[in-house]
Amino acid sequence: MHLRNAVLGMLLASQLLAPLALAAQSLPDMGDVSSQTLSPQQEREIGQTAMQQIRRSGLLLDDPEVVAYLNAMGHRLVEAANVGDSRFTFFALSDRSVNAFAMPGGYIGIHSGLIVAAQHESELASVLAHEIAHVSQRHVARMLDGSRSGAWVSLAAMAVALLAAHAGQSGMGSAVAMAGAGLATRQQLDFTYAFEQEADRIGMQTLQDAGYDPAGMPAFFERLQRHNRIIEANAPEFLRTHPVTYKRIADAQARVADRPYRQVPDSLDFLFLREKLRAQQLGGQAAVDFYQKTLGDKRYASEVAARYGLALSHYQARDYDLAWQALQQARAVLAGKSHPALEFLAGQIRLDQGRSSEAVAILQAARAQFIGSRALLYGTIDALTAAGKLTEALALVDDGLSLYPGDAWLYQRAARVYEKQDKPMAKHKALGEYYVRLQEYGPALEQFQLALRQPGNDFHLQSGIDARIRDLEQYRKE
Repeated sequence: MHLRNAVLGMLLASQLLAPLALAAQSLPDMGDVSSQTLSPQQEREIGQTAMQQIRRSGLLLDDPEVVAYLNAMGHRLVEAANVGDSRFTFFALSDRSVNAFAMPGGYIGIHSGLIVAAQHESELASVLAHEIAHVSQRHVARMLDGSRSGAWVSLAAMAVALLAAHAGQSGMGSAVAMAGAGLATRQQLDFTYAFEQEADRIGMQTLQDAGYDPAGMPAFFERLQRHNRIIEANAPEFLRTHPVTYKRIADAQARVADRPYRQVPDSLDFLFLREKLRAQQLGGQAAVDFYQKTLGDKRYASEVAARYGLALSHYQARDYDLAWQALQQARAVLAGKSHPALEFLAGQIRLDQGRSSEAVAILQAARAQFIGSRALLYGTIDALTAAGKLTEALALVDDGLSLYPGDAWLYQRAARVYEKQDKPMAKHKALGEYYVRLQEYGPALEQFQLALRQPGNDFHLQSGIDARIRDLEQYRKE
């Protein structure tokens, strides 16, 4: 088994290191790296390349509720951190392990297992604030600054190591380390104590300035440390990449002691999101059993969140009638109020029951109440498409794109509508725009070229496709 894992790891490393090395060749000359640091643009390009590999791994959580929540929290913290014009992208990976990481260019990843492990919202915010500090202080870039090629191989090794860790293959992780031998080792990507201490100090101030409880940071670190003592052989990944020492915990506790006590209640957004990820993590009957026992024993921090988790668990098991009943019980706890997560799930249940007209009515009413919910926007487009209201669906896509022109998932939905309308040229153009926004320019070019080969005499559409092809070909040359 170990030999097979090592072989798989070497194959994975060779597949991912090659495109990253090719991408490195297209970077502008950095000059003498001994006398200058990586520029912000070079950091962004390194981060983008690593993100492509993570996306291609299939581990990225593109769930609209997860994406919206993490970016709302992340940008609230970024604003409080006052880091200038730095761009940040927050994303989640479907992974049970407790970990988070920062990459050059402002890319910050959170494992779903860490969100589930957080007992309070301020604990999750403390991790994000810590990672934001790593980026704002350019800790990763400073570690990668030893050489131009070394920087790229380090990022390639990190991307591969992430994939290996997600696959649960320790042998693959070893293979990754061997693949990078001589240029960069996986250990070089671990933060030094000085960097961790700096990220703690800046992150705690950011937490307070953003309105979260700064005590969430030492509380979360201390709980991870206790877990490490209990199960030393299976320490959370966060402890390995961000070593938590007793001195760090003591320093953080001392900083909290100097600040006025402030209790910050958890938002419903956090409570619902955590249960959504917990239900996905448990899966199947195990999730149903967990929430039924939790509710039966009344061992929950939030009854409405626990009932939402049960509804989700039934929905995942395709027991739609039971899911609907559990959802109504969750709604009843809020006593006439509602939440976007509850309405989105209601629309999904009705849609999967084949009751698309009811789904449209539920989601349209919810969008009127919760205007800024991207999940409800997607859900309404999907419901309109299923109900055969294709013109209305496209109109809603256009409305969404006027607000979110960089949203790849709106173009993906447009392509589905065009397919139902039997408009292959428009479908392939929409798919091309989808890939452009994922920065997958090869597949984007293929879709635009496919679009031109479709029958039709729409001169305006053809001209637009020709222009996109010229832009992409010029971009690839540059």
